Amino acid sequence: MLSIKLVSHLLKKMEMHPIWQQKKLTEYCNEKGIHITAYSPIRGQGTVWGTNQVMNSEVLQEIARAKGKSVVQICLRWAYEQGVSLVVKSFNKERMKQNLEIFDRKLSPEELYKI
Repeated sequence: MLSIKLVSHLLKKMEMHPIWQQKKLTEYCNEKGIHITAYSPIRGQGTVWGTNQVMNSEVLQEIARAKGKSVVQICLRWAYEQGVSLVVKSFNKERMKQNLEIFDRKLSPEELYKI
């Protein structure tokens, strides 16, 4: 028999992407066992509320070129390497396929430092 304990949670959204990494908050969540889910890991590109700041990052573009990946793939891989869950939204089959192509290459310590 499975026993389920219901716990009341205070749920807050947290913006986290390579431009705004939220390091102190991430450390706090890790210390407290709070798992982070990144809902907009590229900062809402193409939305009314988002910007292209992540996509226009020279550092991310440089790493993407060196890895033969897109900036989006580098952002997704960065978030994955931070230990967060990713929720990406696309109805485009090619983009969905590209979103899954982040597991073949890790970011190097130097690349992570640059980001």
